[in-house]
Amino acid sequence: MSYAELLEQTNWANEFSWEQICIISKSIKAVKAKKDRVVFREGDLKKSMGIIVSGVIDIYKQSKGETKKITTLHKSHTFGEMALVDDESRSATGIANQDSIIFFLTKEKLQLIAAENPALGFKLLWKISRIISQRLRNTTGKLIDYI
Repeated sequence: MSYAELLEQTNWANEFSWEQICIISKSIKAVKAKKDRVVFREGDLKKSMGIIVSGVIDIYKQSKGETKKITTLHKSHTFGEMALVDDESRSATGIANQDSIIFFLTKEKLQLIAAENPALGFKLLWKISRIISQRLRNTTGKLIDYI
């Protein structure tokens, strides 16, 4: 199965046309992560976003010398949006909970897509912005429980 076909099967791609999915799929790198493999580490400087095509990724954060699981991501979820946009290091660690396939889109490839196809670049950035906004709202909702 092609990258485009795999990407199309995720809910993440629902807003994109087949032509747009084909363009995006030419710019991604596929990674197979076996169960218990570290997919990314807190503090890494890699500027890329991951889209989970299959499998499950657990997200962990260091706090006061302890490692705490903060969430579990499944097929169609993404991670790394902040690192892609703000050039800061990864804010958490992701570990495959089961064998997984992840598509990575780097900042450089996103910029290339935007230069060659501005409408698609804008659509991608708009989607990434909405994901970040939704996560911030969710975090704010959880934070209120601690105040």
